[in-house]
Amino acid sequence: MAATVAGLIRGRDVIQDGQALMTVAAAQLDVNMLSFDSVIRVLEDVGFVQGVQRTGGKITSFTENVPYYESLYERLGESWKERQPTDIEQQLLTVVDGLSGAPVPVDDIENKYGLDRSDLKHVMEVAKGGGLIQVLKTRDGDIAYSPFFGFENPEVLSDLVNDHGSGQLSDEFDAVRKHQGLAISKEKYPLISDAIARGLVMAPAVQLPSGTTQAFAALPYVPDKRLLTTHKAILDKALTVLACLRCAEYDGGHNNLSQSALVSVINKLLDKNRGFLSPHSSHERQYNLMYRGGLIVFDPDSRPGGNWKVPRFVDTEDNRAALILARDLITHGEGVETRVSDQDARSALDAGNAYVAPMQMMYRSRESAMQDPMHFSQIFEAAMGRFV
Repeated sequence: MAATVAGLIRGRDVIQDGQALMTVAAAQLDVNMLSFDSVIRVLEDVGFVQGVQRTGGKITSFTENVPYYESLYERLGESWKERQPTDIEQQLLTVVDGLSGAPVPVDDIENKYGLDRSDLKHVMEVAKGGGLIQVLKTRDGDIAYSPFFGFENPEVLSDLVNDHGSGQLSDEFDAVRKHQGLAISKEKYPLISDAIARGLVMAPAVQLPSGTTQAFAALPYVPDKRLLTTHKAILDKALTVLACLRCAEYDGGHNNLSQSALVSVINKLLDKNRGFLSPHSSHERQYNLMYRGGLIVFDPDSRPGGNWKVPRFVDTEDNRAALILARDLITHGEGVETRVSDQDARSALDAGNAYVAPMQMMYRSRESAMQDPMHFSQIFEAAMGRFV
């Protein structure tokens, strides 16, 4: 939780409304509000935030000094060790880290990871209770795996499926590889749907205007393996964009977009001489997902008397890398055009106003911490220090 909050506030300099940030972290990052104070205290201990002000015991403001990803995780890891974790905590971390690489028969966990037999039961209880480890029952015995497995190592999962001769699952995985951000339904892709539900495959989802939730599966084979570990926040942002754009392709209403139109939206935002889209009445709704992800801000209408919004790209190293990765995933193996009209671009992110992160797809029974989009927008602006 400390790492995800650090990624959210990095580059903001001053957080002027700590309670707004707490609400955003709960709604967007699943950081329990009761844990927020402890999370900030961890970041304070490692020097990532300073000058924390509290009123009545509640965090009101602070400044941030969050480093880039490698240093962030390294320092948080050192801090964890300095806290002298118990043997069970250390064994839990060892098991989850190991299972994120490949599933292991439950009977082999003790020997494979050198666990203390007397602690094994407690380690498994805590891990399963926290959703860090899942157990799949098979005719050959129980198999343990981590929900981080499919997302961190899609190649390993694909190899495993091929080795075990599951033709249907292999076919479905091939379909995802050929169309990153593939819309998944239980009727058309039953095994992939089951794999998502079990945590074997991570898939971001978008809540459509109809109220239904559509998952978009991706197997992001990327040359930079840091995107699967220390730079995974970039990959998460890229998958946000990917799911949103694919939603426009599948459910764009009367104006479903072509592949080239999807890419054009990204190109317009990445253009250093432009970096925005022309104002339109529906932009606040259409681009809400990327706004919540910190990829864009809404500028006021520059036209005399205009009251619409202009989505403008937040040009940071993280965001630029995320958009480029999303574009690569969309265009993998296909040629694209680079110019389409703003009319096409307007509809590209018309996907409702709720986004479900990949790691949240296993547990979506909880109510969102912030349902009202307009209220959330005000809270988000306050948390990010942009008052309107």
